[in-house]
Amino acid sequence: MSILWNSSLLKELVDAQSTKEWQASGVEIDSRKIKKGDLFCALNGANHNGHDYINSAAKKGAIACLISENLKNNNKIAFAKVDNVLDALDKMAKDVRKRSHAKFIAVTGSVGKTGTKDMIQLALSKIANTYSNESSYNNYLGVPLSLARLPENTKYCILELGMNKKGEIRDLSRLVMPEVAILTAIEEAHLGGLKSLKNIADAKSEILENLDVNGCLIINIDTNFSKYIIKKAKKLGIKNIITYGKSKSSNVRLVSHSLNENKYFVQAQCFGIKLSWFMPAVGEHWIYNSLSILALSSYLKINIKKILKGLFFFKVPSGRGNNIYLKYKNQSFLIIDDSYNSNPASLIASLINFSKLKNAGRKILVLGDMMELGENSTQIHKDFGVKIKNFGFNILFTVGKNMHELYKVTKNIENRYHDDNLNNISKKILKDLEDGDAILFKGSNSINLKKVIHNIKKECEEI
Repeated sequence: MSILWNSSLLKELVDAQSTKEWQASGVEIDSRKIKKGDLFCALNGANHNGHDYINSAAKKGAIACLISENLKNNNKIAFAKVDNVLDALDKMAKDVRKRSHAKFIAVTGSVGKTGTKDMIQLALSKIANTYSNESSYNNYLGVPLSLARLPENTKYCILELGMNKKGEIRDLSRLVMPEVAILTAIEEAHLGGLKSLKNIADAKSEILENLDVNGCLIINIDTNFSKYIIKKAKKLGIKNIITYGKSKSSNVRLVSHSLNENKYFVQAQCFGIKLSWFMPAVGEHWIYNSLSILALSSYLKINIKKILKGLFFFKVPSGRGNNIYLKYKNQSFLIIDDSYNSNPASLIASLINFSKLKNAGRKILVLGDMMELGENSTQIHKDFGVKIKNFGFNILFTVGKNMHELYKVTKNIENRYHDDNLNNISKKILKDLEDGDAILFKGSNSINLKKVIHNIKKECEEI
């Protein structure tokens, strides 16, 4: 296993005072995830102090601990002391970025970030060594950690950048200094902190400030404020701008798509060149994400057809719309797990895909609150109570304070239930289950609809 960090390098970089020499093959901030040979960074957070978990990290095989407190070392592992662990991690990230010869691709947007990042990673891995931040490690901790873990032989590094407020994308992109920036969408998310779509567009477009002017902006032309962001990019002198979408004016244009036997056949044009490919039937919004790969391939001047073949093997990340086929007693049914995140745009996309599903039984919705929508949150949820009636489902479950507002305006729906007790919902679903049912779970992660899915899976056989 290759060495990422050692005591000499950290001494030179952040003046880390080590109790003995060490070499680390990995970097971790969560003691539960430590692997043998890792450097454990003992961060001080709002709810946890990483220094309290040093013994746990040592037992799991950490080779050294990056610390900022004066501690007695009762373990065989090395201590590397610095003034501030988070500052040290940032400097490690900047050092890796400076030394690396990889091409850095940053992905941001209100929706579609993780899926686009994962799709690009899969596609590019067919031709070269690629690396991306795991799961949604897209914040002030996850991005520097991901950079600090970057293998030396990486050719393409794809990093997702997230935000909750103004200035965060600027800070993260200053670490990444991308050659390519991909902007997937400007939608109603983070309204609580940013108040308007215009403010969201301004916050997301901060990525342009640290984009290589000789690099490339890839942007969804059909999203809100796309022309505004393109104008910003041109003003900053960014030389390459590639658009994708359904619009006839886009450089990469979706021409058509059809669903047959659980796979999509997609046709598109990339700068006038006709292309087609197959994708798993994981939802139409994933087709949109795939268009950005065509744009990226065009900019990087790599074999697009070879890249597209890899898309057939794409698997949706857990909680992002993945299918789970289960059997309970003699009844087979489908769970669509889209429980990781929810906002108005992603909820509409999920409902559209769900309405087109051809299943033998009933369609059941389990909806949790959409968070971070600000002062208009109650009204947004109420408005959805009117919209969802048109999507052809049979049963509605709602969870959360705001979804209760939606529940109250759906009185004409006969089979509807509201309950904030997740265990009760699990039991009700299993009790009334029928063969061929399909159940869509959609809500913000903090609502924890994942627990309902977990409870159901415990009682079922996966098929």
